[in-house]
Amino acid sequence: MEKIKTLCIIQARMGATRLPGKVLLKVGGVPLLEYEIKRVKQAKKVDKIVVATTVNKQDDRIEKLSRKIGVACFRGDENDVLDRYYQCVLKYPQYDNIVRITGDCPLIDPEVIDNVISFFEENDFDYASNVQPPTFPDGMDIEIFKRSALDKAAKEANLMSEREHVTPYICEKKFFKKGNLSADYDFSHFRLTVDNKEDFEVIKFLIENSKITDGYMEYISLLTKNSEIMAKNMHIVRDEGYLKSLKNDYRIKSKPKIKNL
Repeated sequence: MEKIKTLCIIQARMGATRLPGKVLLKVGGVPLLEYEIKRVKQAKKVDKIVVATTVNKQDDRIEKLSRKIGVACFRGDENDVLDRYYQCVLKYPQYDNIVRITGDCPLIDPEVIDNVISFFEENDFDYASNVQPPTFPDGMDIEIFKRSALDKAAKEANLMSEREHVTPYICEKKFFKKGNLSADYDFSHFRLTVDNKEDFEVIKFLIENSKITDGYMEYISLLTKNSEIMAKNMHIVRDEGYLKSLKNDYRIKSKPKIKNL
């Protein structure tokens, strides 16, 4: 039986509202997005990585970085991220399982990526994650879904929140078989993501005081030993962007023309 291949799509753009250009902020001369990609490359169950950015001029820098480090880059719609993923996947018909990671998770743990993929494969889910509900630190967020689930979502999702955030349609519909991988303990109050200036200060400290092969437990250990660093971003609400989308949600009048995957 032929192995089912897994494509990891990292969505990234320069136009973040709370911390513009955050994915290319540097620590030790290395852009955060490059650091994140180096960590994803350590995952044994990811067959290919693609950075999915927007067609906006300011995101030329993301494409340039991707090419420099030898990673494919796809460019699509800025706001309809679901369509961006869909159009990206069209370019890679040999991959049936799609991992979604966002570019604001520079410390993403390759072992957790592999564990989520294994959990997904072993249970034949349409969708699996480690965030429904979250028990891993914010910044360890991993979602994986079948190509067929993405196809259905791209064709049928008609709320702006469903299209801005890729997977809400899949998560909310009962006809998809779904699962969630939990951590051994609830670490969801730790922030290892970059949304704000305070987050970047925490991430900078962790990168400067760890190895690129370290896992999330090493980061938690570092933070618990340095409470003044840990306190810098503890006040920030998790998934603030998605909550804002829900608050301002609306039904879209027309969706992009969709080809079959």
